[in-house]
Amino acid sequence: MDKERKALLVIDIQEDYTGTTAKSPFPYNDSGRLIETVNKVINEAAKENLLIVYIRQEFDGFLGKMISKIFGHGTAIKGNPGTEFDKRVRIVSDHCFTKPMPDAFSNPSFESFIKENQIKELYLVGLDAEGCVYFTAKGALKRGYKVSIIQDGIVLLAEKNWDSLLKKYKKNGITLLLRKAFNEEIS
Repeated sequence: MDKERKALLVIDIQEDYTGTTAKSPFPYNDSGRLIETVNKVINEAAKENLLIVYIRQEFDGFLGKMISKIFGHGTAIKGNPGTEFDKRVRIVSDHCFTKPMPDAFSNPSFESFIKENQIKELYLVGLDAEGCVYFTAKGALKRGYKVSIIQDGIVLLAEKNWDSLLKKYKKNGITLLLRKAFNEEIS
């Protein structure tokens, strides 16, 4: 019963950010390692019957496209092939949602889905550790969910910010786990 109340969120591992078509400043350093780790986490979560949910960034409309151009180097614009999940990511469910803002909870359908499935605990992997992963974690905490980020399942474009970011996670009540600890926790 308890395992039905946990979900793994796979955030923004999209062609524009990690794939072969990614343009500077992407793909992220270590994209191959990230995807290998995330696929292992997905396999472990699927084996333990966690709900696996995929989240994609999609900028739409005039304002969304401007935000993408200013902050995202023109990436993740709705309708472009770069918004699709990186082809190397293992897709094991059809629970896929887009988000217009960094926080996945900015999509009311996603929030309803989490509530309907009585999820109480969320595990996050993906990118960017300082952006969408962080803001989704904060959005989840604000709504009363327990949140854990799988540290070796995230990447950060501004790599020099790792230490301060990890401190910020802990200060905000976000649990950090390595993949091995995640596997032990859900088994």
